[in-house]
Amino acid sequence: MKVILTQDVEKLGHATDVVEVADGFARNYLFPRSLASVATKSSLASIENLKRQEEKKQGKLRVAAQEQAVKIEGKTLMFADAHVGTGGKLYGSIGHQDVAEALQAQFGVETERRNVLLDDPIRAEGFYTVGIKLHRDVIVDLKLQVGNPVEETAEAEAEAVEA
Repeated sequence: MKVILTQDVEKLGHATDVVEVADGFARNYLFPRSLASVATKSSLASIENLKRQEEKKQGKLRVAAQEQAVKIEGKTLMFADAHVGTGGKLYGSIGHQDVAEALQAQFGVETERRNVLLDDPIRAEGFYTVGIKLHRDVIVDLKLQVGNPVEETAEAEAEAVEA
């Protein structure tokens, strides 16, 4: 079945794309969540207008995301108050939501937790690099400092002085 996506669907396409999907997937997943509509002749004719509007909208969002990327690029997000136990292991962990909240608190950049590209929760002190997806075309690498690692403290201080 051909459908027109009304929103971005991961691993399927972006809004206003016309895609071929299985009937059951469209009927049971896409349509109930208003992620797509049936691709009729009239809707295919009006898709060009929607694509122009979507391109303008994405252009504005891309510019805003690039401005946010400048705010955080090359900076280090600090989790100095993380509860570190013996052997450098954390009590608990730092996950997607924790990174998103700290990003808002420290740099004023608001993002959803699903846009934090963290493979596994962080469970030990140290330095990490995490991707932040601000827009589908703008992904920024952000450095994280968890706890107060002894080995690389001088390097972190040098980075903090530069920022």
